[in-house]
Amino acid sequence: MKKVLINVVHPKLEAESRVNKTLIDFVQNESEITVNNLYSKYPDFKIDVEAEQKLLLENDIIIFQFPMYWLSSPSLLKEYFDVVFTYNFAFGENYKLENKTFVVTTSVGSGTAQYSKTGSNKFTVEEILNSFEATANYVKMNYKKPFIVYESFVISDEKLQESAKDYLTYIKELSK
Repeated sequence: MKKVLINVVHPKLEAESRVNKTLIDFVQNESEITVNNLYSKYPDFKIDVEAEQKLLLENDIIIFQFPMYWLSSPSLLKEYFDVVFTYNFAFGENYKLENKTFVVTTSVGSGTAQYSKTGSNKFTVEEILNSFEATANYVKMNYKKPFIVYESFVISDEKLQESAKDYLTYIKELSK
């Protein structure tokens, strides 16, 4: 299995997250997976750029896991990209992340019907995540299909456990 870094970006993972916490709890004991809880490490948004860049270089598959907030990610992830994906590290004369795999894992409150051209959001989740795909392309990473958990507010325990198992299977497939 390739080395996997999961940058989990949830401001209240332990206190309020049912879905993202379950996903992390299910996969974190795999030997090749490193879970990097950004809000736990950087509640003040003062990111240790050198340490984060080192983690990126040490791993083959980089997953950004977060709950979708206002059709985007929590604000710390934007800060992370702004300060960690620097010139001559992620782009410019050096593309140090080139050919690494870039994945988004996200949870959304609504179902697939709402995330469609005819639904209340007018876009699919994949379309909403286009800026992440564009970022991956810009830094020459390989963007993969996102892992999405729908209906996070009402998902049953059984469906959530099934999603957690599917998440591990998804990661293992990427690692082949």
